Amino acid sequence: MVKKIGAAAVAIVVFALLALLGRGKLPALDETLLTGGCAIPNRITAVPGPAPDGGSVRVAEQGPGAAVLENTSTLAAYRIPVTSGSRTVEVPVLTPGQRVGVVLDRPTLGPVVWIAPEALGGFSPVTATVVPGGVRYRSGNCRALTGRGAAVLFRDPSGRITGGAQVPPESVSCAPGERELPAAVPPGGEVFPYCDLRTE
Repeated sequence: MVKKIGAAAVAIVVFALLALLGRGKLPALDETLLTGGCAIPNRITAVPGPAPDGGSVRVAEQGPGAAVLENTSTLAAYRIPVTSGSRTVEVPVLTPGQRVGVVLDRPTLGPVVWIAPEALGGFSPVTATVVPGGVRYRSGNCRALTGRGAAVLFRDPSGRITGGAQVPPESVSCAPGERELPAAVPPGGEVFPYCDLRTE
């Protein structure tokens, strides 16, 4: 009898919650919280075009064989094709104001997909710090992203870019939390992880 009463009480509570959710009375209890899922999307369906606010992805710094790109828009830039001669790389995501290195000489940028930052579902850029014998990667994201490698930029004592190197995907961590991987990056090198929303 006690078990039946308990089951009935649980059923009543569940139906009451569903009714309140259906009427919008509990805005904090969305599907993500109920299922324990992650809101970062696996793909974006928007199409490339100019940024509605007039911003752009621009070449902020240029050096021999490497450059720094900057997102000047208030929107997030997604899937940014960057070309130099016969070489093309794709920068997965650039949040508003973010900078990223590319190992290309005098790069040209292709059409960019622009999306509102909130559409990224809490995504934040993965950071990397050069440590003795390797690189420490940090991600505050709720799921593992797909590693597309990384760019390493080198600078002289005055801060000018002197070159760069590409890091293969297997040597980069886009997993949640903090992880240190071995790498031969000299002190002063800047590491820019390419961590993609897409899982494929």
